[in-house]
Amino acid sequence: MKNILKILIPLLVLVASVYQFRAPLSTQFAPLLSKIESRIHPPVPCAEPIPYNLGTFDTQFGISKSYFLSALADAEAIWEKPYGKQLFTYTPADTGADVLKVNLIYDYRQQATSKLSSLGITVEDNRSSYDMLKVKFDSLKAQYDINKTAFNTQVASFNQRQQAYETQVQYWNARNGAPQAEFNKLEATRLELVAESKQIQVLQNNLNAQADEINALVVALNRLINTLNLSVDKYNTTNVSRGETFEEGLYVSDGINKEIDIYEFSNRDKLVRVLAHELGHALGLEHVDDPKAIMYKLNQGTNTALTATDLAALKAHCGTK
Repeated sequence: MKNILKILIPLLVLVASVYQFRAPLSTQFAPLLSKIESRIHPPVPCAEPIPYNLGTFDTQFGISKSYFLSALADAEAIWEKPYGKQLFTYTPADTGADVLKVNLIYDYRQQATSKLSSLGITVEDNRSSYDMLKVKFDSLKAQYDINKTAFNTQVASFNQRQQAYETQVQYWNARNGAPQAEFNKLEATRLELVAESKQIQVLQNNLNAQADEINALVVALNRLINTLNLSVDKYNTTNVSRGETFEEGLYVSDGINKEIDIYEFSNRDKLVRVLAHELGHALGLEHVDDPKAIMYKLNQGTNTALTATDLAALKAHCGTK
């Protein structure tokens, strides 16, 4: 009897503890349990609408949340209308890990697109666009290198004259001041240095503007090299160093959390297409070989509707209605 009690009492304590802390334990292990459950009983593709809401929203794009949500609704409809079923549903409240987060993230990609747009340059995903950008890059880079060399020479000369001026000032300060004639010469030199310093700042600003334009071209050229699989060397940025990737958008999932990151678009149609493309990945679709398709690897088309290839891939994955 004592042996039975020795076993039974700890067991009862364990059961009571589990019951008492059932809510915290349930919350803590919910993601793990959900992941295990999804592996044991995989969800039927497209059986239920995928809930989504906004995550990160960077205002540097200069668009409102309502504008972005409107584009998302249009992207959603691209899949739902031809299939005849609701595949996504917007949920303003964060209801858990199963909600797809859609993020708008501003970085050098959109910065480059905006810069080129302000210069009247439109980039297309084709070789002729690459060749046009390369000619412009080569011309700008050659002029930049000339201007940079001249700038460095002027700065070196300025620094020498400024050092000589400061040496003279220190010399006369140590002797309780310079004679009037020497003072007048020093003052004239000081004014010349101030004027040249302002000129150098203007030249520096012009060089920085040239560098910004060159770097915008570098981003566009390197993206085209990547997307068109061109056998050419990558271009280097001027005055900045960074690791570059080239996706306009990206769908990522670790089995529990799901997110769509949007990095760059040049107009609303491009935004709708890249959103529709990433929503397709969220459904479980892969890239297709049709260059006009929403699920083609490049966002180069102009249509905002599924092609026959897209619809066939959707039906193959989700089933035929």
